Amino acid sequence: MMDKFIKILLDLKGVKISVDDDLADRLNRQHSCCLLLMFSVVVSIRQYFGEAIHCWCPEQCASNHEKYANLYCWVEDTYYVPFFEKMPQPDEPRDQKISYYQWTPLVLMSQAVFFYAPCLLWRLLNRRSGINISRIMEAAISSQGAVYTENRDKTIRYAVLLLDRYLMAQRDSKKGCLSRFKHVLSKHCLFMCGRLYGNYLVCCYVFIKLVYVINAIAQLFLLDIVLGYDYHLFGLQALSHLVYGTPWHPSERFPRVSLCDFKIRQNTNVHRYTVQCVLPINIFNEKIFVIIWFWFLLLSITTFTSLMFWLASSLYWPSQFRFVKRQLRSMDVVTRDNATIRKFAECYLRRDGLFLMRLIAKNAGDMVATELLCGLWENFGLSREKELPPTNQCRTT
Repeated sequence: MMDKFIKILLDLKGVKISVDDDLADRLNRQHSCCLLLMFSVVVSIRQYFGEAIHCWCPEQCASNHEKYANLYCWVEDTYYVPFFEKMPQPDEPRDQKISYYQWTPLVLMSQAVFFYAPCLLWRLLNRRSGINISRIMEAAISSQGAVYTENRDKTIRYAVLLLDRYLMAQRDSKKGCLSRFKHVLSKHCLFMCGRLYGNYLVCCYVFIKLVYVINAIAQLFLLDIVLGYDYHLFGLQALSHLVYGTPWHPSERFPRVSLCDFKIRQNTNVHRYTVQCVLPINIFNEKIFVIIWFWFLLLSITTFTSLMFWLASSLYWPSQFRFVKRQLRSMDVVTRDNATIRKFAECYLRRDGLFLMRLIAKNAGDMVATELLCGLWENFGLSREKELPPTNQCRTT
């Protein structure tokens, strides 16, 4: 429901939800945004259409005084003092101030923006590569659900054409020692990154993955500042209550009852009052931030695992070669020796082409990726093999 709602809002602005990443990325930029926006709406409704705070005033206070106290204590920070501790004196500082509850909806919306920002950066970077990944993914996914074989074949040929144009257009025609040295670096690592070296998309994608990981972990610690305590340990404390069966007591950072000091001027006299306030909104806040803690932990683990997978699959050439060979053999189209397959992988597809094949396999399925790979293999055998340097030169250029 929330995904459809967000998609409608985006469609109104002319923006479509594209499939140009993997599941771990969508957990960050789509599901996290939906979860945080949903929590923001729930808290906002409770705050502005319910009773977010209710303060107990002395008997001599009139009803308008009580309303004033509620509004004042909502706008100003309250503070927490356990019932077994003494009240601080008027001139003593209030240590455990509670200053986040007014801003919880904005904090949650800001977190949603931070989770969606890497997606916008990824799309900005991949569009600069010269290929529209979203269009290729849409073609691959539509071919998967095509009813008629003719439409499916036409869609596959269209995607193969786009991929072939991209793979052959991004070539470095320069000669010389410096150019060869740069290609050696790009061949064996990702330090030399660029479209001409065939690893631009991989470098950008790995960088975005790293941004997702840093974002998920950093937001756990940024909430320490917002909430004013060690939030990064909050989930462990909640988990210990569940494991050991201890009763769940209200947290000191999400108290149900707090205190509020305010002054009222009457003529030339200033009267100081301390009232006790109930914060029903903290019932929601506490449970919401417990869920968010575990969700951020899941995101951190999932995204880090995904980052390691893409690093390993992109850097280690033997696994790339085995991937291509396995896919081609599954369609019984391999009739050449391993050297030709290696040239196809290292000189024609290169890192970016192999990256796109793996991304298509994750989004549209292995069968569609294999058909696209077979189409590229046919193009390679018909004309592209003659245009590329020999295999031994591919290894050093």
